[in-house]
Amino acid sequence: MKISSLKFLSFYALITVLSAERKFEFNQDIRPILSDACFHCHGPDEKERKGGLRLDLETHAFMAAKSGFPAIVKGDAEESEMIARIFLSDDDDEHMPPLDSGKSITLEQKEILKKWIEQGAEYQGHWAFINPQRSPVPKVVGVEHPIDGFIQKRLSEEGMQMQALADKETLLRRVSLDLTGLPPTLREVDDFLADTSENAYEKVLDRLLGSQHYGERMAIEWLDL
Repeated sequence: MKISSLKFLSFYALITVLSAERKFEFNQDIRPILSDACFHCHGPDEKERKGGLRLDLETHAFMAAKSGFPAIVKGDAEESEMIARIFLSDDDDEHMPPLDSGKSITLEQKEILKKWIEQGAEYQGHWAFINPQRSPVPKVVGVEHPIDGFIQKRLSEEGMQMQALADKETLLRRVSLDLTGLPPTLREVDDFLADTSENAYEKVLDRLLGSQHYGERMAIEWLDL
């Protein structure tokens, strides 16, 4: 499937923030921001830690720092000192991260942190210790394949839609070039067009994945190395 043209990263981030259905996850959305901009002064290094505040652990993040105020108040961004500090003007002495730290937080990242706190500020352990769970397949009208259901649901959250399904010749050319690096032969095109079964495309995938050209295609990067 082909989606509409790519958006600039900053615009994508802003749309993500404004998405009403988007629930932010600590490992995916929050930890990278805090790790880059905050952990140097509020992380695991006790010698570098400032204000008695540690944000990398849930057991510490909700405690009151030396200022007497909690950095994070679950569900209440307005009462969270962290949010108050990061939204201060750059020339304010209380602004976080400090200007002399060389760190910064973008407007989109600030909004993500704010929304995460409003959603309950749920922390997560290391991803390797979190049991994977099967997500329910979104019910989307006009979409049959489960993968397309997930894709269309996310696109809808971003205000985007899938384009119409490509014709069979285009599909065959795309998947052949993608999996083997070679265009389909005329015989392969004719066979695919003549196959009206419901699993015609799946049979093409099985054939291409079983081809030695698929192995050659996947080995190209290793051969280059």
